[in-house]
Amino acid sequence: MSFLLACVAGVVIYGTIRLLHLASSSSAPELKYKDGSFFASQILKMCSILSKPYIPTKVWGKSGHLQTIVYGKLGRIKSPFPKGKRYFIKLEDGATLTYDVFEPISPHLRGDYTIVISPGIANSSETAYICTFVHYAQENGYRVVVQNHLGAVLSIELTSSRMFTYGHTDELKIIVEDIEKLYPDSQFLAVGFSMGGNIVTKYLGEDNSHQHKFICGMSICQGYDIQKAFPLLLEWSHLRRMYVYFMTSYQKFLLRHHYHTVLSEDVKSKHKLDEDKIFAATSLAELDQSYTIKRWGYKSLEEYYEACSSCNYINNITIPMFLLNARDDPLVPQPLLKCATQYAETHENCILMITKHGGHLGFFEGGYITPDTITWLDRAIIEFANAAVTITQAKKNLINGVQIS
Repeated sequence: MSFLLACVAGVVIYGTIRLLHLASSSSAPELKYKDGSFFASQILKMCSILSKPYIPTKVWGKSGHLQTIVYGKLGRIKSPFPKGKRYFIKLEDGATLTYDVFEPISPHLRGDYTIVISPGIANSSETAYICTFVHYAQENGYRVVVQNHLGAVLSIELTSSRMFTYGHTDELKIIVEDIEKLYPDSQFLAVGFSMGGNIVTKYLGEDNSHQHKFICGMSICQGYDIQKAFPLLLEWSHLRRMYVYFMTSYQKFLLRHHYHTVLSEDVKSKHKLDEDKIFAATSLAELDQSYTIKRWGYKSLEEYYEACSSCNYINNITIPMFLLNARDDPLVPQPLLKCATQYAETHENCILMITKHGGHLGFFEGGYITPDTITWLDRAIIEFANAAVTITQAKKNLINGVQIS
């Protein structure tokens, strides 16, 4: 009997070790950049976090699934909820665009800088991980502007029949133009999380004039190529199909929440929408087939995904870029990083960082079970931002003949 109990205990311990990846060691991240890049050498000197191992929360942090699930359910631990000012812009088609501005808590040592954030899918300034990063950026002297994706803030009623998409950049473009008027003396940095990373990268790459407005761009945990991503997301490998099911369910929840605007009888008739097929969808691809492409007038999923994918625009970007992904991200399979790797290795002003752990937008650190409020991800973004600011200021001072301290 005791032998049987010992065997059961052994199996449980072994299973726990495998499930939590407790035997997996932390290691320095993979860094991809162009050989001989002066920009990369400068960034690596200033950003020690990029060359040191990311050490996740001890008990469960080495599991990409648990990192992703904790992020998905809780966002962050003991997240602060900073108060900002909300701006409303009425668009030509009747849609009401909103964004929030959070002023810095303390002044930045090098001037006036504004971080512009495009959050992940169905996220907004009210999402916990965005709130945590906003507050941390404020403490480091940055003003922060957060795009609220159309339909993502439940308390804001839609005033037109459209919601956010994976890659349309019109809203971000209007926000940037508006804050340029509000803060003409500020310099801008762009940060995109997940779907927002795709939007930010596409925005910077689709029009060269957009890059003139920013000193750098940062793309966090995005998949770059939506057309390649969707077949992979339908696989059960790494439980991707399960994640997609829950993401689809939330998308349908948003459609139901805004039902009288986005699925009115007039809208369904105009765009030939079948409500039963829409709410029967169990994957994002099915939902896009029955709703998104019809609402936006695309002929096929392929046309829609091709139009939205940042991989088709990234090679046009010349300003400094920081791309970050995790090896154990269940939502961004490794084949999707090919585009980012090729870009980083052929462009002077880019660093692609691939960590061993972190999951999808997790990157929790500290503690055995309860992690720190501020994540490794928050620290990495601000450290890169500070370095980009320093390099930009040094270039300006060099031109003006001023020595930077």
